[in-house]
Amino acid sequence: MTFYEGSGYSSMKRQNMLWRGPQTVALFLVVIFLSIIALIPSPGFGSDTTDARMSYIPDSLVSLAGGHAIVIDKTMQRLFVYRFDGTSFQRTYETTCSTGKNKGTKIRSGDARTPEGVYFPIKFFSDEELGPIYGSMAFDLNYPNILDKKEGKNGNNIWLHGTDKPLTPHQSNGCITLENGDIDAVSRFITLNETPIIIQDYIKWVSPSIQVAQREGITPFINDWTSAVCDGSVRKLAGLYGKNSRYDKKGRGRLAGQIQTLRKYGGGVTLVPQDLSLLKHDKYTVAIFRQGFTLNGHPYDAGLRKLFLKKWRNDWYVEGDVTVTPVKEQQFMAMLEKTNNDYANRNDIRKIVDTWITSWEAGDMKGYASFYADDFRSKGMDRDNWLAYKSNLSQTNRDIRIEIKNLKITYQSGGRAVAIFKQHYRSSRVNDVGIKTLRLKKVDNSWKICKETWRSRK
Repeated sequence: MTFYEGSGYSSMKRQNMLWRGPQTVALFLVVIFLSIIALIPSPGFGSDTTDARMSYIPDSLVSLAGGHAIVIDKTMQRLFVYRFDGTSFQRTYETTCSTGKNKGTKIRSGDARTPEGVYFPIKFFSDEELGPIYGSMAFDLNYPNILDKKEGKNGNNIWLHGTDKPLTPHQSNGCITLENGDIDAVSRFITLNETPIIIQDYIKWVSPSIQVAQREGITPFINDWTSAVCDGSVRKLAGLYGKNSRYDKKGRGRLAGQIQTLRKYGGGVTLVPQDLSLLKHDKYTVAIFRQGFTLNGHPYDAGLRKLFLKKWRNDWYVEGDVTVTPVKEQQFMAMLEKTNNDYANRNDIRKIVDTWITSWEAGDMKGYASFYADDFRSKGMDRDNWLAYKSNLSQTNRDIRIEIKNLKITYQSGGRAVAIFKQHYRSSRVNDVGIKTLRLKKVDNSWKICKETWRSRK
């Protein structure tokens, strides 16, 4: 079968026809009929040349970042494999397949229908794990996907698999079946969780220019979504989701809250969707991409995300949102939370240093003492001896003024930190400049000084 014949459009077959009536009338009608047919362009194709037909592609392939995509035409019982070479879509493989015994999209378990939509292989089964009915190998698809579940569809074990039996049209109970040689060949193009398998009642073939227009129509929405994520705006992000959209609202809110906190401390997050693919079905378009976050200038791969997009009155919105690799997103969230905790601790330590200085300048020894841990040690003195030593200095030095510059805070394991700064100490008896080092540790969620050193620059 040629590419055109397997395109999902019915081809006109020439058949012998018996005409009744005068021979001239029959001849006239045949001429008129053939003339009309000649004037009608082939569906989806503007030219009858082989090259022109080969340039048309399934409208489901809007963009493909890498790898391959599999498109299945249930009407024609054909499977196509495509890749994108950076310039255009190229057909890599084509073969006959067999789908469900009954027509229509799958709705419930046992209806012997093959689902229609955008799916991904999530599990591989080798020959040793399968019975003869499944041939040499099988791939389990993620049916029902998030929108199938939203629509109340059920069922499971929708596979792309081989068979040891002769292949006949519409022979499966809902799976997509290939001859063993074909499933072996197609398996080379499949990456679990990443290779889209688009199942359609029939493929609509369009020119590449249509795909460019579709891609350009969706890109601004993807940009709006990434902008809302980076802003940490729950309200702005919620405005891009449908009223009954399926997504992890708690997780989205948690991410937005952490980003808001980061921005409050002066940090920043950017997100660039990497390896973006856009895959279209009759009812929706799936945007799948790697979440390329940058946190304070450091790149983080937060894993794959799928956005199921629908259009309403010329506006796109998210109908479903799925994290494909939740572990990576959780790792990014953990790093974001750690960064915010570091900011919070720095902020707390800065406040402690400021208050510690104010207490020392005011001679408030009770307040001053509250900043020291019970196990404080410095210059061979414990906490009590140190505070007695400082109290004596406070009494013999008047008009104490302390100015600090270049405060630097670093963290160590076990809830410990070091604050180093340049200190200018002035009093009625002393005028000295040097480097002060405070070693602190967390005690009951508060930072306490456990060691203090001074190095004069005189």
